[in-house]
Amino acid sequence: MGKNGRLVIISGPSGSGKTSICKKLTKNPEIRQSVSYTTREPREGERNGIEYCFIEKSEFDKLIREGKFIEYAEYCGYLYGTPVEPIREAIDNEKLFILAIDVKGALQVMDKMSEAISIFIMAPDDKTLKLRLKKRLTDDDAAINERFMVAKEEMEYSKYYDYCVINDNLDDAVKEIEGILELSD
Repeated sequence: MGKNGRLVIISGPSGSGKTSICKKLTKNPEIRQSVSYTTREPREGERNGIEYCFIEKSEFDKLIREGKFIEYAEYCGYLYGTPVEPIREAIDNEKLFILAIDVKGALQVMDKMSEAISIFIMAPDDKTLKLRLKKRLTDDDAAINERFMVAKEEMEYSKYYDYCVINDNLDDAVKEIEGILELSD
């Protein structure tokens, strides 16, 4: 991996599989992943401080004022933000640090840290994307349709990323990313 830590942005629309990909990638002890802050309620099975840090809007606003986020954005009515300090620590300790963030956040980070490696994750087609959103069983049809429409808009930004990976098969997508990051055996 070299002598320096690296920042890797893994981004893509809701339902693309970025969370599943990152779970597999972070099995490597040299890889750290950011835990974002959000104002939304936890989904079933999500744990505070593991999948997200769940906080009130007033606390989120305070962190913005204090400059604690490298990026933040509103997505489907909720705020999401990436803390800057864990990024600095990981890179200083020569780790590969993954940010799994939405497109708006990714563009902010790319603007601030041009050395970041950016990877856009896409579902193979619209039908698969919509099916993945429905399989979560966490949103009603209106929320699924809103996420799908946002996803269609976000796909237009894939051209700004260093790499685009189509997640048709999870293990294949992970292998492709490991190759991009030169992590393969």
